[in-house]
Formats: sequence, C-alpha cells, structure tokens
Amino acid sequence: MMNENTRIPLTAAVGGVAALILRLWNLRTGFEADTGLPVSGPSFPALLAVLAVILLSLILQSRRLRERGAPRFPFHAQRSALCVPSIAGMFLLALSGAADIFESVTGQSENAYAGLIAGEAVGMSAGVQRFAGLLTLCAAWAVFVCVRACLRGEPPFRAVALIPAVALSFRLVAIYRIDSVNPVLQDYAPALVALMLQVWGFYCFSAFSFDCGNLTAFAVSSACAACMALCVVFDASDYVSTPLALCGSAAALAGFLLLALQAPPAPDESPVKP
Repeated sequence: MMNENTRIPLTAAVGGVAALILRLWNLRTGFEADTGLPVSGPSFPALLAVLAVILLSLILQSRRLRERGAPRFPFHAQRSALCVPSIAGMFLLALSGAADIFESVTGQSENAYAGLIAGEAVGMSAGVQRFAGLLTLCAAWAVFVCVRACLRGEPPFRAVALIPAVALSFRLVAIYRIDSVNPVLQDYAPALVALMLQVWGFYCFSAFSFDCGNLTAFAVSSACAACMALCVVFDASDYVSTPLALCGSAAALAGFLLLALQAPPAPDESPVKP
C-alpha cells in the first residue's frame, strides 16, 4: 500500500514517465523533418493534457499537507536511504558543471548552434558557459552540504540553501537568450518550463533554512520539477550539461522532498499567553 509520504513523489515519477513517452511521440511526429516546423497533430495537445492532469493531481494531493506543520531544516534523515536521490543529484550537477567548463575551455561551446540567425551568432560564449559551469559546481557543493546537514542534524549556514536557485536562475537566463530566437515554441518551451520549475523548487526549499518554509508549495514545485525533467530528458540539446543539470536538480529536489515529508513538524515556539 502506498504510504502518504511517498504518494506525491511516486505520482511525479509515474507522470514524468507518461509525459516522456508523449514527448518522444511529439518529437517524432510533431515536426517536419526538413524545416523543423511544427505540424498539426494530436501529440502536443495530448502532452499538454497529461501535464495538466498531473499538475491538478499533485495540487489536490498536496492540499492534505496543509494540516501538517512545516518541518525544520535540516530534515532529520530517519533512514539514510532517503538521501540517495539527493546524493545522485549532487553528482549529476557536478558532472554538468564540469561539462560546461570543459566545453568552454576546449572551445567546443563555440560550435553550438552553428550558423547565424538574423545576422547574429547564436550560442553561449565561452565566458558565460564557464561561469554557468562554476555556478553549477557551487550548486552541487550546496546540495552536498544540505545532505550532510540532514544526516548529522547540524544546520549549515543559511545562505547555502539559496545557491542552487541562484545557479539555475543564471542558467535559465543564458539558455533563454539562446532559445528566444527560435521561432518554434514547441521545440524549446518544455525544457525552459522544466528549468523554471526547478528554480521555483529550490527557492521553496531554501525557505526552510530561514524558518519560513511551506511544505505544500515545496511538494508541488519539486514534484512538478521532477516530472518535467523526466519529460524533456531526451530533448535535443547542443550542451551536454543541460540534461545533466535538469536530471541532477530533479533528483536533488526529489530527495529533499522525501526527507521533508517524513520529517516531524517544527514545534510551535510561540509564547503561551497567560
């Protein structure tokens, strides 16, 4: 029988697999082979409908969490196995940052999106990609610090929890600058939405470090981020770091969500009125 603490993560995982199947169908049949322009068909509307159903299901399930109090960070890991997704996410984020730095140093980033659009070269400059890689490595380190804090029960410096949100925000701006010149919205919008959801998820996660976390918002944001990351994991990308960053962030958020759902609510420390 499905435990209440695992229902939302499992819904996100199953929904993400279903969305991935529909996204692969959309990529296979929803675009012209020669021009890459979208063609009319049921694949993309079906994907949107399934994503809407998953979102509604996650919102309805998370409403039950309003009865709980928000847990205090660090979330005490009653079972160390719950930290495995976050640890896996940390390694994937580290690989993503290393890939960005390697591509920028070796000059491979200059070949991304080869060609000119409206007279301007499209792609990340080496400096921007290198800085994005450094920020992603910082995000991996921040995830490590937060996981260690949950295992030891010792709260880290509060601002550490904000680092992944800042790193992903910079990546979001850099990727959007590239994709904004693409006239085919269906081609790049799902991946951008996945990245935006992960920024939101880490922002909600960082709130727990400042004792103002909202378990309902964190559950919805992190579950949606994991679902969308699965959906777009096989989308074509000129940067190896992009799918690694998406999967790493989703895994890290899923692990922290599992820890938050099993953690006891913080005690009410408000003074008792006489």
